[in-house]
Amino acid sequence: MSSPAVVLEIVDGPAVGRVFTFRSHDTFSLGRSETSSLRLDDDLVVSRNHLQIEIDPPRCCVRDLNSANGTFVNGERVSERPLKNGDTISGGKTLIRVVIQETGDDPLECLDASDAYVSLAKTDLMELPPASIRDYVLAEQIGSGTMGVVHRAIHLRRREVVAIKLIAPAMIADEVVAKSMIREASVLRQLDHKRIVRFIDAGIEGNHAFLMMEYVAAIDFMALLRNMKSAARVRVACGLVRQVLDGLQHAHNCGVIHRDVKPGNILVSQNNGGLRAKLADFGLAKNFLNAGLSKFSGENEIKGTLRYMAPEQIEDSRSATPKSDIYAVGATLYALVCDAPMYDCSDGRISIDAILRKGPIPIEHHLADAPATLVQILHRALQYDPSSRFSTADEMRTALTDLAAS
Repeated sequence: MSSPAVVLEIVDGPAVGRVFTFRSHDTFSLGRSETSSLRLDDDLVVSRNHLQIEIDPPRCCVRDLNSANGTFVNGERVSERPLKNGDTISGGKTLIRVVIQETGDDPLECLDASDAYVSLAKTDLMELPPASIRDYVLAEQIGSGTMGVVHRAIHLRRREVVAIKLIAPAMIADEVVAKSMIREASVLRQLDHKRIVRFIDAGIEGNHAFLMMEYVAAIDFMALLRNMKSAARVRVACGLVRQVLDGLQHAHNCGVIHRDVKPGNILVSQNNGGLRAKLADFGLAKNFLNAGLSKFSGENEIKGTLRYMAPEQIEDSRSATPKSDIYAVGATLYALVCDAPMYDCSDGRISIDAILRKGPIPIEHHLADAPATLVQILHRALQYDPSSRFSTADEMRTALTDLAAS
């Protein structure tokens, strides 16, 4: 057990996603000054020296530094205020949540303790979801999967809407599920991009572990595409995939591969008449810079969704690289432009042999009027040999530019 700690999580604003952890006496300042701990050059609502937090774990106190627009704790303007666990501090466009760890335990480290899973699973607890989590009231269920369910949730005071993924006690006892959840939380903390669903929080509330993420008012974009004529469908599909590739390039730049890119992990919303795509669900993501060092993917394990998976990932999940994601994007684009199967599977079931030995059916077999450029792009993205695919997500995104604009 380590010493007490104070964690400052930036949950909204220009620096959203950044986390500052303090285990000894220190100060944290926010403003536009060069000496600020969190410097916000572009936030003109923030004063040059806006606020300061004095930290002596587990105690901390915020002081307003005579800012023009004020410092607020839990929505109330203050000049000075002791802080407690769960308090939120706002200055300008920035919202900071205070997490006070009396024992110094990181919530994600707690989740990684196998004894906690076993203890939680053995208790005779109801599987019903809690009514609220961290002052967010759970509303309707908006998704489900093998790991749990996703609810839309609303903050009691701020009326902020988020998405909360709940993992039930029985599932937390499964070491693979637990590791997947921890992995997703740790990966999402690294990523900050408009084309990737934003991570907000993770922990255990009541009988459930949870991941809190940005809420996306997603539409059924596959149904939307099916109602379009061929040319429009190709154009819109290529536009959405370009957005996904934009987010994917950011992940790759951060050393992260997704390993499960597919239509079901793309959230599309409508905004001012346009469609906006965000890449979600990094439960299988892996840091490819340390590939081979993780025990999460053992030999002969298949991680991902077979229909969209690169051959090398099928043969060995640990062999997945950014180019494996390129293949999955190609398979996703194939699915978006036509509903026909990408592999020859007469009984409706995809066999590993069909993927590894026969390869994809050329798109023009299903889409007679497929543009030549689309045929070439899919052919390259879906090459068996990773070295023959696009070098980067950005390269594939550039290749799709004309098709998305046509």
